[in-house]
Amino acid sequence: MDDETLILLAYIRNAPTREKVLKSFEGEDFLRPIEISMKTGLHPNNVSKKLNDLREHGLVYVINPEYYVPKLYRLTEKGKNIIQHL
Repeated sequence: MDDETLILLAYIRNAPTREKVLKSFEGEDFLRPIEISMKTGLHPNNVSKKLNDLREHGLVYVINPEYYVPKLYRLTEKGKNIIQHL
């Protein structure tokens, strides 16, 4: 495991909500924030903040950025790699 992966793992594990949001993608091709909220029990506003945070770290991306709602999120390859180590 390389240093970048270790740093990202520590970053994700440092906040249980980040880990919940990231793990909600397991077995899913894409998700909307409301679906993640229902799966995790987190408030939709909290889910949106965590998704933006994960996007800034290159772990998820928006499939349809031209739409305001509903945004569709998908894991990046880096995100898939991180989930395998959680």
